[in-house]
Amino acid sequence: MRWVDGRLADDLSVAAMARRAGYSEAHFSRLFSAVVGESPACWLTGRRVSRAAECLRSGKARVLDIALECGFADVTTFARAFRRRTGLSPSAYRRIVRPGKARSDGFVRDEGTVASPTFCLSALTADVMADPTAPASLWQALLGRLADGDLHEGRRDLRQVAFWQGDPQTRYTCAVGWVCGEGDALPLPFALLRIPAALCRRFVIEGPHEQLAMAYEAIYGDLLPASGDRLAANFVIERPRPDGSEGVEILVPIAGTVGTADL
Repeated sequence: MRWVDGRLADDLSVAAMARRAGYSEAHFSRLFSAVVGESPACWLTGRRVSRAAECLRSGKARVLDIALECGFADVTTFARAFRRRTGLSPSAYRRIVRPGKARSDGFVRDEGTVASPTFCLSALTADVMADPTAPASLWQALLGRLADGDLHEGRRDLRQVAFWQGDPQTRYTCAVGWVCGEGDALPLPFALLRIPAALCRRFVIEGPHEQLAMAYEAIYGDLLPASGDRLAANFVIERPRPDGSEGVEILVPIAGTVGTADL
């Protein structure tokens, strides 16, 4: 890995990485995937994207020059790989993290990886397009039902899940509710959603909910590209902080394997 990091601009291949490690390409690929959680080719792309994100944050070089400096054959290939990893185009990323704009400083903490087990959510749902207030309205409705005593007192493991098909910046579905059993009877208009297990990057947001939009910009525009992690699912999980303090935790699924011992 250190050898590759010093040669990201070179025309590297998995075969070259295997030769450096002293293994056949097939055996090297199996070992690398088992240890790292993704293939050598995917990991190499992630490192190049991470280096490109550093360049976009720290300088004014053209996107094309950054692409070539980080080992991409052309700007189209670079932009496609960057968007796949971060959810943003290189130009959009640069706008978000330009000097002077609040990013991760002070209110977003990267807490590393955590295994999120499969869980069922008894939820109110809404499609979100141009209405950014929809999630807040769902939470208000849920908390109102809980306060009215319509629902059992034990239902307090509250979470929000946003999931999408296609571009999440255009349209996504928001669900808020409590973790329940798969066979639980649900009151109308609650629906049962089954959220699959995932290896997640865990971020802690300290402060009022008004900072959430800025926090997501910091996560997808700054922290994830810097970590080199690759997005691996079409959903993201929010939940209140376990210690009851103000703020939320955001769990972003990334590439990797969740073992039974982690759950």
